[in-house]
Amino acid sequence: MTEGLREKKMRVARRAMEEAAVGIAYEEGVHAVTVDRICEVAMVSRSTFFNYFPSLEHAIFGSALVYDPVLTERILSAHRDDLVIAASRIVMETVRGQGDDELLRKRFALFAREPGTATKVSWAAGTSRAGLQDVIVNWLDAHPASARLADADHATEARMIVNFSITLGDEVMRLVGEDGGDFPFGPAVFRAVRERMRALSVPAR
Repeated sequence: MTEGLREKKMRVARRAMEEAAVGIAYEEGVHAVTVDRICEVAMVSRSTFFNYFPSLEHAIFGSALVYDPVLTERILSAHRDDLVIAASRIVMETVRGQGDDELLRKRFALFAREPGTATKVSWAAGTSRAGLQDVIVNWLDAHPASARLADADHATEARMIVNFSITLGDEVMRLVGEDGGDFPFGPAVFRAVRERMRALSVPAR
């Protein structure tokens, strides 16, 4: 379907505001980003900004995530032995699919610098979180042998998996940032952080 003039203008305007928000955050820190500064750089009004974004954070870190069923099935099947890693990778790969390389590179750099801030929007936002839980519930319903909790239903297990995956994602981004890494990064870094989490979850003897 051919993009119309109105759709093109909307796409260009949204992109300009995202580039302004991410650019300021990347150069000066998230604390330096304001709606007024974004509007000044992108040459739009405040009302235009809020027509596109519900909050300042969404312009910086991206909107609620929409999960591709082909992607989620591939990752969940590959990590059926550890669905916490699977859930964390689903979020990472979904974020990667939302933008072009340069904008995304800067966003991942921000995630690494300020992972706690990033999770408030992309990872732990209500819509993104609920959607991921639904994905995992549906997968567990279809693959009950992969469920780990004998005393809980799949919804409870999915909620706990997502909670753990948020912590895992934060620590992965922190580790990548400390090492000066960049995206894309493979499963090894997720497994390394997961082993740290396991070590802390086992009581000392």
